Amino acid sequence: ETSQSAASSLELKQSKSGESRSQKPESLETAFELISRKGLKKGIDYLIAKNLLTRSPKHVSSFLRVHQSSIDPVILGEYLGEGGIDGIDKDYWNLIRFYYVRAVSFVGMNIEKALRHFLTNCGFRLPGEAQRIDRVISTFSQCYWEDNAGDIANCPFQDQDTCFLVAFAIIMLNTDLHKSQPSKSKTLKRMTRSEFIANLRHVCAADKFQSYIYDIYDAIEITPILVTP
Repeated sequence: ETSQSAASSLELKQSKSGESRSQKPESLETAFELISRKGLKKGIDYLIAKNLLTRSPKHVSSFLRVHQSSIDPVILGEYLGEGGIDGIDKDYWNLIRFYYVRAVSFVGMNIEKALRHFLTNCGFRLPGEAQRIDRVISTFSQCYWEDNAGDIANCPFQDQDTCFLVAFAIIMLNTDLHKSQPSKSKTLKRMTRSEFIANLRHVCAADKFQSYIYDIYDAIEITPILVTP
């Protein structure tokens, strides 16, 4: 009887385990449907309720990285730009953002190449709201600085804040150089190399690293960063 009881218990555990494995793909499918219809918050809350994910920022960011190909880049960008309400909530979103971005290596890249890689090859599209853009680029700047501080050839900046300001200037340049022409009768005035240098003069030693800044301008002029879907 003891042997039969043990066998029955084992069969029950195996049955439950099999049910759990079969339910996981169904739960993921439901989660992705929720994400596409109601946003990432709803989908992730569902996975947490199903015990397929914890609230840990590291676990959430890992889920986002692993499944980024199944998530609309616009939805992912909006989620990564979340800010939170109070101090603890803000820290939580900062950590999700940091762990997501920190999985990317920017070692040995100048800031234009790093930013281009970040905005076009990391599974998301930059959100449209200014505060969300600010948060995403701030986290990028932190990770870029960690990877390249001291590498004067690629990162001739004095601190993380300077990286942020230069990255933001690149985004503004990208928008300015590649904005749509309103009509055939009007010619848009676009930012020149000299103006780009002048805009950065108060931010970094732009005159000292003029060739570095010119290389950024030329790269953006020739090939825009596709930051919109």
